[in-house]
This record gives sequence, structure tokens and C-alpha cells, in this order.
Amino acid sequence: MMAFAYFLDQYYQATHVPLSFFRGKELVGKSALSLRDFNLPLILMNSLPDELPPVWYSFTPESLYFGGITVPEENGVVFIGPLLPFECLPRQAELILHRLGRKTSDVPALRTYFSKNMPCDLPTLFSHLKFLNYALNKKTEPDIPGMPFSWNIPYPVMEELPIELKVNVEPVDPWDENTLMSYLRYGRLDAMETLLNEHFINVSSEEEISIEYMRIYILSANIMASRTAVQVGMDFSLANALASYYLDKILHAKTKSELTYLFYDFFKEYTKRVARIRQISSRSLTVRQIHQYIQAHLYEKITPAIIAESLHRNCSYLCTHFRRETGKTISLYIQECKITEAVRLIEYKDLPIVTIGELLGFSSQSYFCSVFKKVTGKTPKEYRENN
Repeated sequence: MMAFAYFLDQYYQATHVPLSFFRGKELVGKSALSLRDFNLPLILMNSLPDELPPVWYSFTPESLYFGGITVPEENGVVFIGPLLPFECLPRQAELILHRLGRKTSDVPALRTYFSKNMPCDLPTLFSHLKFLNYALNKKTEPDIPGMPFSWNIPYPVMEELPIELKVNVEPVDPWDENTLMSYLRYGRLDAMETLLNEHFINVSSEEEISIEYMRIYILSANIMASRTAVQVGMDFSLANALASYYLDKILHAKTKSELTYLFYDFFKEYTKRVARIRQISSRSLTVRQIHQYIQAHLYEKITPAIIAESLHRNCSYLCTHFRRETGKTISLYIQECKITEAVRLIEYKDLPIVTIGELLGFSSQSYFCSVFKKVTGKTPKEYRENN
């Protein structure tokens, strides 16, 4: 164990990524330089399910990212994090401390702790997990599953937000949060758009709201929306990809108007996707499994044969069943799903059209443009110019 403790310390010194070591849910060691961590690794680990896969990751509504790797030789789990993808702002520190039942006087100490750690987004966390898994276990994991998270604090937490937080929360939140999440959960896109449009202008006009606090609020709302979408059936990796995309946009927004637009946009996007899930949920198990596979592998080559092999079903039977129930072929449905994602990339990312086609697994640019026009009635270039 002494040699392993040395490894934890050296990794932190080299990367500024804190590591802890658990046996079960018991903390038995951690990087010496990350000892002033408010027991966050212990609390986060004990807020996860008891059964964990060999490699996993998770995150909190406050944008704390963390993950873990089972190390059989040491009979335990290496815990990575918690890490933030950006500087820990004062308001965010207050929200985290509120979760922990601590006083706001600890804000400077918590911010100091995070300032010593390397900023880390999800792709970077995945890189650390893959590297450590190979270094410690000589194994590679092509897919790293996300684990559901819900705060489980082993001591009482304040029931009310501190007064200084209440003052700032109320002007930012003109909507009924329960109503927003209810519309998202049930895929009520029209109702969601009406609610957002009614308040779309009002938020950015509230001069007393600081842009820093508004950013933290919207970051948290993005994570909450992502988690709600997962709860009603959205693929975890797809939901996290969306959350990461909007996270980057929120972090780089320069005005309150930009932040407000992003808030509006991600609630619409999540609700639109949940509406599709609700529509498909009335289908048979076989059709739902096909849909789930396609959504989880949009950025890979997908064919009916590949889906059939993954589901351990006869390809001919699968194609016949899908067409009889939906009125379309699996191949057409794959194209529609990929083009829906292509539309999102064209609307929200400054990627070259040729890159979008390659990312989504189309064999050539001409084939991508042909399928795009068949589905949308426009070429990718025409769509970008008109939207």
C-alpha cells in the first residue's frame, strides 16, 4: 500500500488531478497534497450505487466531475476528482458548501482547494480514466459508463439557502422550476416554448443579477435538465454530450443575453429529444432497442446487420418487424437520426460541413449531402445559410 500511496502522490504532483483510494465505500488513502478537500471524495463515493463497473464517471448538479477505476491487485477503487471544468466562482463555492452543510466562511478555503487542481472537462476526465486503467490494470475500456448521482450527506444539511443566496436566486428564477422540469419530463415542447417565450426577454433585463451568478445558475440548470432527460430514457452518453456542449457555450458566453438564449435553447433541445423518446416508448421492445442502439452510436457506422448482431437477433426478422411496426426501413430511420444530429451540429457548431459528415460516419461528402437533402429538402450548405 505504501508504494501505491506514493503513486497517488506522484500522479497529483505531475497532473494536479487529485486521486483517492477506496476499499468498498471506505476511504483508505489519498494524494497527500489534496488532504484539505472537505471530504468531498468520501461524500461523493458514498452517494453512488453500491455496484460500480470497472471504470465509470459521474457528475453533480454543481458541475463537479469525478470517476473511478477498480484495481483488482489492490482490492479497491482509485477515485479521480472531484474536478471542475472552470474556475470555482464564489457563488458556486457557496452552493457546494450548502450541499455539505458548511458555512459560507469556508468559501475561500474551498476555492483555494479547486484552484490547486487542474481544470477538467468530461473528455479530459475520460483521458485520465483510460490512462490510469491502462497503467494500473493493463486494460482498455472503449466505453466508460456514467453513473447516476444523488447527494447523500451523512449529516444534516441546512434546510434553507443562506440569506445572501436567497437575495440573488429569486430574480434569476422567474419560472416555476417544477413546471419546467415537468414539461421536459413529458416532452411537452409547445408548452415549454410558450413558457420560455413568455420570460425570454425578462431575464436578461434584470440589471441587479450578476453575470457570474447567472452563469452558475444556468450551468446547474443544464445539468438538471440533462439528468431529467436520462431519467425518462435518453441515452446517458448522448445526454452527457449535450450537457458538455452547452457547458462549453455557457462558460464562454460574454453577456447575460447570450446566457439567457442558451438557457432557452437547451431546455428546448432536451424537451424536443424527450418528446421523440416518448413517441418511441409506445412501440414494442424490439423497436425501442433499435432506437436506443442508434441513438447511442450516432457517430459510428450503423447498419441493420450491426444492430442485429448487437441485439443477438436475426437481421431479416429485425428489418421486417421494424418496417411492419413503423412503416419505414431501419436504414431510413438510421439516416433520419443521423441527419437530425447533423442539423443540430450545423445550427450550433462552427464545424465544416465535410467534418460533420465524417463525424457521423458517412462514407463520402457527396453521400452525406444527398441523404441530408433527401431528409430535409435542402443541402447542408443551403440549410446553414438559411438558419
